[in-house]
Amino acid sequence: MSRKHRRKKAKWSRRLLPQIGMIIGAIFILTIAASAYIQVRGITSTYLEAKEEIMRPMAKRMQDSIGKYGAIGRIFDIWLKFPDDFNIWMDYDESDPFYKELTESFEFDEDSIPIYDPAEIESFENRKRNLLAMYAFNSIYTELLLCLYQQETVTSMLVDLTDANYGKVLMLTEDLYSVMEKDKTDSVDPHRGEDVSEMLNEMPGVKKMMNGESGFHRFDSPKDGEYYYLYMEPVKENGKVVAALILAYNWSDFHSNLIKKQLLIAVISGLILLGAAVLLLYFINRSAIRPLGRIQQGVRSYMQNKNSEEVAERMDQIKQKNEFGVLADDVSQLAEEIDRYTDEITHLTGERERVAAELSLAAEIQLGVLPVEFPNVPDYKLYATMTPAKEVGGDLYDFFDIDETHLGMVIGDVSGKGVPASLFMMIAKLVIREYAQAGGSPAEVLTKANKTLCENNTNDMFVTAWFGILDRTTGKIVASSAGHEYPILRDPDGEYRLIKDKRGFVLGGMDISKYKEYELELKPGGTILVYTDGAAEATNANEELFGTDRMLEALNQHLEDAPKELVEHLKEAIEVFVGEAPQFDDLTMLCVRWDGTEKTEEQAG
Repeated sequence: MSRKHRRKKAKWSRRLLPQIGMIIGAIFILTIAASAYIQVRGITSTYLEAKEEIMRPMAKRMQDSIGKYGAIGRIFDIWLKFPDDFNIWMDYDESDPFYKELTESFEFDEDSIPIYDPAEIESFENRKRNLLAMYAFNSIYTELLLCLYQQETVTSMLVDLTDANYGKVLMLTEDLYSVMEKDKTDSVDPHRGEDVSEMLNEMPGVKKMMNGESGFHRFDSPKDGEYYYLYMEPVKENGKVVAALILAYNWSDFHSNLIKKQLLIAVISGLILLGAAVLLLYFINRSAIRPLGRIQQGVRSYMQNKNSEEVAERMDQIKQKNEFGVLADDVSQLAEEIDRYTDEITHLTGERERVAAELSLAAEIQLGVLPVEFPNVPDYKLYATMTPAKEVGGDLYDFFDIDETHLGMVIGDVSGKGVPASLFMMIAKLVIREYAQAGGSPAEVLTKANKTLCENNTNDMFVTAWFGILDRTTGKIVASSAGHEYPILRDPDGEYRLIKDKRGFVLGGMDISKYKEYELELKPGGTILVYTDGAAEATNANEELFGTDRMLEALNQHLEDAPKELVEHLKEAIEVFVGEAPQFDDLTMLCVRWDGTEKTEEQAG
């Protein structure tokens, strides 16, 4: 399936505008939810702080009332032992028998019993201690009723937390007990002594309260499913927590009203944000998506028709002055530039094809200048090859008969590469052959060729060359070098070795250069190899040179090879060494093996 076809089948939800709408909707929903959560938590926290400010003085008032009696723990014990006696409500008048007995047993100070020392209380007889405890109970209960009257929504419980009576109810109102009760089949008589230890273990904040900390804690009622905030205040005696005063506030109604109002706020906010989202999407569609769609259509139109004028007309329809308007201008300009570049590339491609054709023709001409057919005679075998680094090279080789008994051999390397080097190479080759066939020693030939090449050499090109003349009857070679590589020689019973001959200056460098010559002798079966620097200086990927040592090693592995096989094996060894590295220089080699003649053998005899 093509890319264009896939786009046509793209789902509606994958288009840009629905995606932006979904993102904006998700952001608004998260914003509303987070705001509602923060507001509920903030209002709850603020409300509880306000309630705590109200409940703390009330709890302090209860603490003071309980703490008026020096042996509070002892009074708790009495409450638990005689719960029925504490159902008496004292009217505090002379007609009340309890009040009459109380006034006869204790001295009153300003209508209240003075505070007694705990040791003094222990010296009282049981009835007197019970009377004191009953008086304390009525006083504390009266104080509690006053507090609850001031805070109608608050219910309370006083629970014993001592080790002996942990969880025993000392004083309560029925509402709070009902809230905490799990299973209630009958109405419960909220008398003192009820065990609520299991309930305490489920109430949060009890551990903190045992450490003397007060504060609000949430409590989920197992009975009615509603939840309450319990304000817990520790009751201490001698620095140790002996009881807990628990004040409860039913949070469910307030929280329900809060949630309703918050939902109303959320709905109103959602409608406002929905309107804002619609306006925002309209603006995005008008200012961004619609221009982007036109730009996309213009690009597709150009891909199909390659008409920059049509693209420019489409882009002119985009009137926005923002980034999309700039983008439209850039697309229009880009289409025009692509048209221009396409025309240039078409022109350059034609030029390149023409140059390639000319280079191919030049390569054919160069190969036509170099001899490719090698003599098949009994006294010697000759083979040469030239591999250019580019389409055409600057290396040269040549061999030709000077007379019936002498063979001229030339190899050279022109500075530079490409067509100029190839032209200079052909000139140098023709000049050397012309002077050699006209007669003269190798040194004289190179001297004359140098002067000719120096004339009008405005490009300062030069060529290294080696020229040798083989006497086919004796195997002797008279040679001269113009800065060329050392030749390699092998006797029939030996290995290949490097001949470090005397070098002169390059041809085409200075017209006053003189050249010296030297002699080499080939015995029957002896071989000489001359080459350009492309062989020794062949470089691999690690920038290592092949070098003359590797050349000698490769040649000595094929001592019995004929010139053609020997050159091909050496060329193969160089290619293996170079690997994937590019060839930077022309590679040229010329090899001759002299096998001798019958006349030579007779002379030797």
